[in-house]
Amino acid sequence: MTLPIRFSATGPSGWPETPDEKLETAELISGQPMGADHAYFTDAEKGIRSGIWRSTPYTEFYEDYPATEFMYILEGEVTLESDVFSETYRAGEAFLVPKGFRGTWKQEAPMLKYYIMID
Repeated sequence: MTLPIRFSATGPSGWPETPDEKLETAELISGQPMGADHAYFTDAEKGIRSGIWRSTPYTEFYEDYPATEFMYILEGEVTLESDVFSETYRAGEAFLVPKGFRGTWKQEAPMLKYYIMID
């Protein structure tokens, strides 16, 4: 039986206390992101993954963003920039990064977000 899944703003039980780990990045420009990711839902056949993610500050460059990703920021903020675009997203705001985006992710403070990724 398929049932709805509740997303908690603190992650699953015990998740806030889990140690941060080094996170993968595209082309790292500054900082070293340390954090954690918890997938509440994954459907590999359809290429969908959704969950909660946290990270320390860092900046990276994407030549080709690997998935379409919808994000809702719970804490912190991030600025996305390209040759023709610059926008900052803050706690309480939602945005979508389309697959193939070319630009910079600038995160100057710790961040916590919900996400839905579609390959």
